[in-house]
Amino acid sequence: MGRDLLRRFSDERLFFAVFFVFVFNLPFSEAIKEIALVVSFLLILVRLAEDAFSQAARIVVLGLPVLLFSGASLLSALHSINRLQALRGFWGDLETLMAWVVFSGAFLLFFDRAKTLRILLYALAGGILAGGLVGLYKMVALADPNMEMMNLGDKNSTAQFLSMAFLLFLGSGILGREGGLSWKTAIPVLLMTGGFLVLCHSRSFLVSVPVASAALLALSRQWKALAGVGAAMALAGILFALSPHLRWEMSTVIHPTQDGSFVSRYDTWQGVLRIFHDHPYLGVGPDTFHMANIHRLYRLPDYASHGHNLFFNLLGEYGLLGVLAFSLILVLWVARILREKELSPTVRFLKAMTVAFILNLLLAGLAHPMWGGSTSLLFMGIMALVLEMEEDLRRRHAGGISLEHSVPVFRQRHLH
Repeated sequence: MGRDLLRRFSDERLFFAVFFVFVFNLPFSEAIKEIALVVSFLLILVRLAEDAFSQAARIVVLGLPVLLFSGASLLSALHSINRLQALRGFWGDLETLMAWVVFSGAFLLFFDRAKTLRILLYALAGGILAGGLVGLYKMVALADPNMEMMNLGDKNSTAQFLSMAFLLFLGSGILGREGGLSWKTAIPVLLMTGGFLVLCHSRSFLVSVPVASAALLALSRQWKALAGVGAAMALAGILFALSPHLRWEMSTVIHPTQDGSFVSRYDTWQGVLRIFHDHPYLGVGPDTFHMANIHRLYRLPDYASHGHNLFFNLLGEYGLLGVLAFSLILVLWVARILREKELSPTVRFLKAMTVAFILNLLLAGLAHPMWGGSTSLLFMGIMALVLEMEEDLRRRHAGGISLEHSVPVFRQRHLH
């Protein structure tokens, strides 16, 4: 009876239905997203049990830096003078760890990885469309000047998420029908995502996304796609020049010190250094930067709901321990990809996705936190895809398995 019940809950159709709801709601509905994430996590645990936990070690080893960061988050929360709010912030980091298990488990445990990726991509595109339509309604009916999707908060948080989604969709076009989406499907999704991203009016991403996209396509040797994306971005630049407001925004991208909103971040960063002086190792606690007592104690500007910089935000909220734990996620990711020496299309794709993601993260991270909420969850999805493709590729080489096409890790397989 118990074994039969376990088999029912480990059925992939049930998991993928919940998984679709979870991913769809990443940019759309917070409450449904959280419920579906927890249920997806529990279903992956059931699937692991049904599979005799044969893949559990791979999930833990590849995601160990994420687990360590969650541990640093818990220590920071317990250390915080705003412990209740900080523990709520820790829940967000625990969600990120659950998302790692969900995404990595989905790619490892189910028979056809291409199917898993396509479900992820279609659910994500649907959620962006739904969130974008709500944002457009607010822009038109409520005279809101910027795109803000309902689950992502302000325009900058929306742009963070959309920038990562754009790179994932672009990478799926490179993988093609064997592993991701054909260009015929990917191009409309890219245009939608790029259009919403522009409507956010978040200038940092007008630099980071084109640079990251060019790197992704060039390193993958997708010259036609690079020319097409370059032409589309050049056309967008010409259209920007027709609007005085957008023309001013583009000029401040080139000369950021002319932009008062960028210069005003200096006061926030000085406040972070004061926090670091008092709490060097564990910070003031996750998601507590906006608290009134923190603003008062460290003379932070009223608008400073976060550190307005990737590493300053981590330093202020998590301290040195959090910065080191987060850096470890990136360092181990890059190190695993760089160990691949062959020049196959798959390895080029893995290196290109890694470079593009890191470029977007660090360039936009000069002015934005780039961590937290749905952005972190999508971060886990991209990392799981890249690292598990690399892991499967390495195992195939070690086993002497011949590679028959350019995306071998998307063949139906069971690697134990």
